[in-house]
Amino acid sequence: MNPSAELYYFLLLTVILLVSVFFFFRALKMLKKKKIWASCRNSSYLLVTLFFLISASLVASNILTYHRLTHETPIAAIYVERLNKQHYRVELLHLESCNKTSYDLQGDEWQVDARIIKWHGWANVLGLDASFQLDRISGRYQNIEQQRMNLPTVFVLEARQKYDLWALKKKYQWLPWLDAEYGQSVFLAMKNNQSYQLYMTQSGIIARERNTDLQESGKCFL
Repeated sequence: MNPSAELYYFLLLTVILLVSVFFFFRALKMLKKKKIWASCRNSSYLLVTLFFLISASLVASNILTYHRLTHETPIAAIYVERLNKQHYRVELLHLESCNKTSYDLQGDEWQVDARIIKWHGWANVLGLDASFQLDRISGRYQNIEQQRMNLPTVFVLEARQKYDLWALKKKYQWLPWLDAEYGQSVFLAMKNNQSYQLYMTQSGIIARERNTDLQESGKCFL
């Protein structure tokens, strides 16, 4: 969501609220002076501004929530190089730290597992985004029988932290605003010399093929 748009909605709601407060105190002032007609007139103005305030608040919250829920943040880039039949070297670049690591994977597809913490809708509007931790990367076979006969190639991506939101939510289910914690996997077919991008959204992690290579990804120049 464009910050200028958020500021616009905030200023609009602030102006309507100030106008409502103005008519409220003006109606009280007229009532104290026993100017019943003037008090009723200002009270009607107050009701109109309150109606616009409630309507604008609902519209703004829906728009802001929609934009936040559809926002995608790039979190990692993947590059695949074929070494042999069903044997690939996969490079994963963490875009936040610009750390790149290589893994040898067996199979037809790469798979990344992550742990996700989601927030309630109003927490998203206030700026709290879904939290994630990349857990592991592995190779998988498209053929189920082949998958059963071969040991999976699995590598840990990030060390488990002693204290994090995931652990807190697991231990204290009553924590407010934390909506849910769950694991998620994304996978795509491994293609020779193909790059991929991982994105974090408010509903989880998604992956797409990309045309650029791994040498230039966001702020990371390798």
